[in-house]
Amino acid sequence: MDLHAFIQEYTDDVYHRHDPEAAARFIADPCLRHEHGHRVVMSLDENKARISSFLDQAGDVRFEYAATVAEGELYAAAYEVSFELNGKETTRSGIEIFRVRDGKIVETWNSAAGEGPWG
Repeated sequence: MDLHAFIQEYTDDVYHRHDPEAAARFIADPCLRHEHGHRVVMSLDENKARISSFLDQAGDVRFEYAATVAEGELYAAAYEVSFELNGKETTRSGIEIFRVRDGKIVETWNSAAGEGPWG
C-alpha cells in the first residue's frame, strides 16, 4: 500500500471535502489515539464526531504536509492546517504519526498543534 497516497486521500476526502462520514473508509473501529499524557480508544462514531466538531467550527480547511516519512505500517507527517475560524484565517502546525494496517488507520500519535506555520 502506498501510505502517502492513502493519507492524502484520507485528508482530501474527510477534511478538504468536509465529509466526516468518509472517515469510515479510512479509520478502524476502534482506533487507538496517543495524546500527551494519555491514550484514548475511540470508536469510529467517536472519531467521526471529533472530526465533525472540528469541521463545524472551521471553514475552508487546507492541510499541507511539510515533511512526511513512510516506513512499513507507519506514516509520520509534519503538517500545517489553515482554516477560517470566526471569520479569521488561522494556521496551526503539528506532527502526527499513523499506523495503517489492512487498509485502515488503527493507531495515531498526536502532538498538540501549535499556533502558526512551521518556521
